[in-house]
Amino acid sequence: MALRVPLLGTLAGVALVVAVAGGGYVPIRDADVLALRLRTRVLAPTKPSPATPREAVEHFQCNRCHVVPGLGPVSARLSENCVTCHQAIAAGRMDLWYKRAEVERWKGHINHLVRTPDLGSLGQRVKREWLVSWLQAPHVVRPLYGATMPRMKVGPKDAELLADFFAVTEQESAEPSKGDVEAGRALYAEHACASCHYRGDSPLASLRYGAPEFNSPSARRQAPDLRHVRDRMSLAQLRSWLTDPRRILPDTEMPTFRFTPKQVEDLAAFLREPLPQVAEAPRSRYQPKRLEREVHYPEVAQKLTRHLCYHCHSDLRRPGDQGPGNSGGFGYGGASLDLATREGLLRGIRRDGQFRGLPDRLEDGTPRLVAALLARQGELDGHFQPGVLGMPLGLPPIPEEDIDLIFSWIEQGAPE
Repeated sequence: MALRVPLLGTLAGVALVVAVAGGGYVPIRDADVLALRLRTRVLAPTKPSPATPREAVEHFQCNRCHVVPGLGPVSARLSENCVTCHQAIAAGRMDLWYKRAEVERWKGHINHLVRTPDLGSLGQRVKREWLVSWLQAPHVVRPLYGATMPRMKVGPKDAELLADFFAVTEQESAEPSKGDVEAGRALYAEHACASCHYRGDSPLASLRYGAPEFNSPSARRQAPDLRHVRDRMSLAQLRSWLTDPRRILPDTEMPTFRFTPKQVEDLAAFLREPLPQVAEAPRSRYQPKRLEREVHYPEVAQKLTRHLCYHCHSDLRRPGDQGPGNSGGFGYGGASLDLATREGLLRGIRRDGQFRGLPDRLEDGTPRLVAALLARQGELDGHFQPGVLGMPLGLPPIPEEDIDLIFSWIEQGAPE
């Protein structure tokens, strides 16, 4: 009986199977899984301090989410990255290896990472100074996209190397804008730019994982918040983009308008006008509430581990890398944190050569897992909590009622 081993065995939490000639599926034996692991490239970072642009891109695994010119997917065995895997599910290309009912179920969960920016023309769209700063402290650029650049341990040298790899050299010139701000404001309204773009008025604080806003039309999701355009783009880049965006990014959903040179100058002047400074209200960290009822693991698994966390913190039964939060990735070393099972949660994270167990707490008594979920709320707009990495990494915060559920389960002793 001939077996065909799939190339796309990367979905988290899915037992690896093979398609049998003539139809049907059978599990791969443990020995086969071990053999596949041995043929899979180790994904955890191997160079603590990248020395070249290419080493920096490989260390921080830009190709885990992006198509990177000159680099294949993160694993030598896999033909997909996170985004193209989601696209394959949506297009039905997973039906060859997995049962159709399973693929249909996965489709219902895919709201994020369905497309990532093309990095091939990055040097024509952003300034070097902005990119180097943003890589070290990423904030949300596209509010409705949902997924964001993960917060990684990118230092100044690392950021410069990454900018070198993507040939981002543009600097801001001293040339002033020649356009008329009010004429640009009128053009912005006339062409309904606000139907896709925010300009400093995005509902960032209210967006949570699974929010219905993330199902908005594609152009609205892809459009950046224009409050950042002055920092991100030089005047020359903005002029080129407004003149012919598809010359720079062929698959952009930004229409090509027939702007005259004067209209381009007027729009550029308006978009680069500094927005009024609004006094920022003091941030108060949400205090999780302990539920009065008893919470059991299946409810926690349904809300968190089986649906979301296992994409980065998979159990050891999954072939391949088991996710960057387990065996390493995105520039982080492996922490052996398995959030796909109750046993993995109880074992906790490995630090300094030993597992901490659940609950591993901060000095103020907050369970570390809960602290990570809370920290993600502030990271969207660039507020980082020292010593705590917000989770889920690179995705919107989970709803506060789900944090309450997890907090209560931990405080109740993690009942089965």
